[in-house]
Amino acid sequence: MKTQTARSALLAAVIFSPLSASAAEVEPITFKFAEWLPNTSFATEHGANPFMAKVEELSGGKMKFDFYPAEQLGRGSESLTLLQTGVADIANVSPAYISEKFPLSGVVELPEIVQGSCSAADSFYELAQPGGAIYEAEFKRHKIRPLWVGNMGQYRILTNNKDISSLDDLAGLRIRTAGGPMALTATELGASPVRMQGSDVLTSLSRGTLDGVFFPVRGILDYGLAPALDQLVPNLAVGSFGLTYSISDRVWNDLSQKQQDILVEAGKYAMQTYCEYVDTSDPENINVLVQEHDIRKTPLSDSDLKEARAKLENVYDQWAERLEERGLPARKVIEGMQ
Repeated sequence: MKTQTARSALLAAVIFSPLSASAAEVEPITFKFAEWLPNTSFATEHGANPFMAKVEELSGGKMKFDFYPAEQLGRGSESLTLLQTGVADIANVSPAYISEKFPLSGVVELPEIVQGSCSAADSFYELAQPGGAIYEAEFKRHKIRPLWVGNMGQYRILTNNKDISSLDDLAGLRIRTAGGPMALTATELGASPVRMQGSDVLTSLSRGTLDGVFFPVRGILDYGLAPALDQLVPNLAVGSFGLTYSISDRVWNDLSQKQQDILVEAGKYAMQTYCEYVDTSDPENINVLVQEHDIRKTPLSDSDLKEARAKLENVYDQWAERLEERGLPARKVIEGMQ
């Protein structure tokens, strides 16, 4: 995995890229960019927006975007279809929402595999580029390729009107997950997983049809969920959520080498600006939940934490075994992320 120094060097290399000096050679083009997240999302603010700005900068304003956030072109589960049908040229394809099509990409949803957003993004990016295990098994088959990738950092357990003073208190609780490995995690911890997109969570919490969520801390603020939650377990990471900002092969193959190079460089830049934000902002966002929304932190005891981690080892085994039976290199992908 890349060190912080190496990542900083990569970011500096992108910032001072010679590509901008040859922008006169770039043919004009406007991309339709579908983003299911809202403009207020931290992924949009620190990822998608910097990406678009960097592309325009490197191309001398010749490569532009028609940007459609907040599910204007389709829901998160429809992003792949948007690319394949030509409705969009670039889209935020989130494997958790279509895990049947991107099962290996769900590796970032395994509990505690994302220790740092940047290190996890760097590892996934390598696996999802041509020649990598995830690209060859999934992205290539669906005729798309990631320009940059990210994750939403560590997901925590948050509940409403359900006191979690021990691991046993999770038994039977209806917990929102994004599906895939995160659902396995909820089951291993004794909870009942409910697969649901983020945009539907607030209504379910307010109606009492959910008892809690597996969610990133900043995402709680972005989706306005804080008033419907009152407790946070801060010391157990129950997974993460992957983002792949991908372009269709149909569009990619029609681009010039210069246009492709600009998209790649801008993607690397956006990947670094985004993951560095995620890695540095978590403590501040937890403090906002505690100080401004009266959500109390209740960490698991050392003994409960040890028991939880022992249970979660089973999630790795179950996930890998199911995919290996289908001929997919799940254990190789896990190794590539560690």
